[in-house]
Amino acid sequence: LAAMRQAHLALSSLGTSAQAPSATYISTTVSGNAVTVCWLGDSRAYWLSTESDSERLTTDDSLAEEMVTHGDLTEAQAMASPQAHVITRWLGADVAEPQAHVVRFEPPGRGVVLVCSDGLWNYRPDAAGLAKLALPDALNDPLGAASDMVRFAIEAGGMDNITVVLAPFPLVRPAP
Repeated sequence: LAAMRQAHLALSSLGTSAQAPSATYISTTVSGNAVTVCWLGDSRAYWLSTESDSERLTTDDSLAEEMVTHGDLTEAQAMASPQAHVITRWLGADVAEPQAHVVRFEPPGRGVVLVCSDGLWNYRPDAAGLAKLALPDALNDPLGAASDMVRFAIEAGGMDNITVVLAPFPLVRPAP
């Protein structure tokens, strides 16, 4: 949460609420036995694995997610809505006190944590589909697999910023 607060202060210092930029936020800490994710907005974290079920670790702070949660629309209907990507939480001078989510996940075995922006997940939102794109390459070459995922998003349309970070789990320490 401290990093999120610092990011919020940095954005807020760039101008008044009418002029300052705003941003979504996501951070992930991978430790020896768990993954902790802090976020607000619609950037996502996923657990990708071939040994267990892949799953989304975050929920979006968006009108689409709220419409689905309240039972107003199905996920497909909400994502087709013009308001699908209207976010309900963000960082910036126009937010007095940002309210981030924090979740801790204990991976059931070997896999990869994916952190990404909607520039990727718009084209492949389901965890199983993202796992097929990333694995098994991401276990041993996370940078190469991330580059392949960015290339996939660009070729699929590339209509938004594309951010992809892959972190293999468990952590492997390089030999001295």
